[in-house]
Amino acid sequence: MNAYDVLVIGAGQAGLAMGYYLRQAGLRFLIVDQCERVGDSWRQRYDTLVLFTPRSCSDLPGLPFPGERDGLPAKDDVADYLEQYTAHFSLPVRTKSPVSSVERHGDGFLVA
Repeated sequence: MNAYDVLVIGAGQAGLAMGYYLRQAGLRFLIVDQCERVGDSWRQRYDTLVLFTPRSCSDLPGLPFPGERDGLPAKDDVADYLEQYTAHFSLPVRTKSPVSSVERHGDGFLVA
């Protein structure tokens, strides 16, 4: 059994941003995601999907979204950025790890 200070469920924008700040705080953490690889929830959307906000509004903490700052990223751009973000900060992400339950266990929680 592994013990972490924090377990983040989901390696999307919010989960990865949380990982950035947890790393800065020096906490032991793990990010789990059910998909095959980081960004797959974006890759699985319809092919012509384009965000309606520019890249400059899509930055995660510590790493600007690549490309034309006023341009609108497509779904694969977002997926690739999330993968790059994970690698850039060496965030501990475990893919293919769906969470089926979270139960209180003593002073902590047991996650299956």
